[in-house]
Formats: sequence, structure tokens, C-alpha cells
Amino acid sequence: MKSYTLKEAAKKVKVAPRILKEWEKEFAQYITIPRTKQGARIYNDALLEQFAKIKQWFAEEKTKQEIIQYLQAEQQKQNVGLETTVMEGEVIDIPRPLRHDTYYIAEQVARTMKEEIVGELKKETTEVLEQAMKEMKLYVDEIRENSVSTKQEIHDSLTQYTKTLQQETEEIHEHLENVVTFLQEEKAKREQERKLYEEQIMEREKAFRELVVSFRQAAANTDTKRSNKWWKFW
Repeated sequence: MKSYTLKEAAKKVKVAPRILKEWEKEFAQYITIPRTKQGARIYNDALLEQFAKIKQWFAEEKTKQEIIQYLQAEQQKQNVGLETTVMEGEVIDIPRPLRHDTYYIAEQVARTMKEEIVGELKKETTEVLEQAMKEMKLYVDEIRENSVSTKQEIHDSLTQYTKTLQQETEEIHEHLENVVTFLQEEKAKREQERKLYEEQIMEREKAFRELVVSFRQAAANTDTKRSNKWWKFW
């Protein structure tokens, strides 16, 4: 029997792969896709034919409920000839065969094993939880017995920590005050020095101006004397 992957099947039916997944979920009661050990879906010609019919029904604007009824009717038709068999004039009832191939059987077996494994895990988990609860109860009881002494120790530790913190805070505050006072004094000292330098600069500038003025006056007097001597010569 030829098999197809999800992409190949979607290409055959001419729909997107996600559409096949959606139809698989919507009509899970009538469509079961076998899978490999790695979990990949395996499609055969019968499944592709079934998906093609679903596609046609949707194209004819059939509702989901109507398609379910169509699938149910087809399943009943397929099972009519398989429910009984005639042997030597007798009608012998035989079990209704599964409507899927060996992959479906393997899936059902795997599902059963999974349920058994999950049941065992739940049982073991319950036992582990019960044991953990017992141990937790013993631990809580022990904590409860020691809570009084522990509470006192915590209170003493907090008290000591508070005192230490308060003392350190006072020392830091005092240190900051000293730093602020020192900075203020330094600022006042620098301001006083700056004013003194400004006064000295102004005095030097004044003296320099006076020197320049006197120098100009002396130069002017010298020029005047020279001019008078020249006229006397002529």
C-alpha cells in the first residue's frame, strides 16, 4: 500500500497541510491518521479519497454536521458486509473488524500502554506526594516547636542591628556636618583671597596708569623745551 507524507497528501488533495490537520481534529471520530515511531503522519490512498470527499462537500457548502452524517453513513455501509459471514448455511457473528490498517492497531496498543504507564506514574506520584507531605508535616512540627526560641533570636538580632545602624547613621551624619562646615570655611577663605587679589590687581593697575600719565607728561615737557631752543637758535 502506497503511503504519503503530510505535504504529499496535501498536494494530492490540493489543500494546505494545516487544512488536513484541521479536518483530522474536526472529524476525529471517523478519521484517524496512523503515525510513525517518530510521530510523523502517514496517509494512504483511502484516506486521500476520504479527504477529497470532505473537500468536495465543503465546496458544496455543506455544514460540518452534514459532513459528519455523510461520514457516519459511509462507515455504516463499509461495516454492513463485515459484520456476518455465511459458513455451511449458518450465520456466524464475527467481531466487527477495525476500519483501519495495522498502523491504527499499533496506535491503539500504544494508547493502551500509555494509559497503563500513566496510571502507574500517577500511583507512584501519589505515593511520593504522600511521603513528601509526611516529611513536610514533621518539618513543620519541628519548626513550630523551635518557633519561640527562633523568634527571640530574630528579635535580638534585629534589635542589635537597629542599634548598630542607628549608631552608624549618627556617625555618618556627624561626618557629613564636618565636611559641610569645612567646605563652607574653605569657600569663605577662597572668597576672601579672591577679593584680596582683586584689590591688589586694581591697585597695581591704578599705579601703572599713574606711571603712564607721568611718563607722558615728562615726555611732553621735554618736547616743549627742545622746540623753544630751536627758535632761539634762529
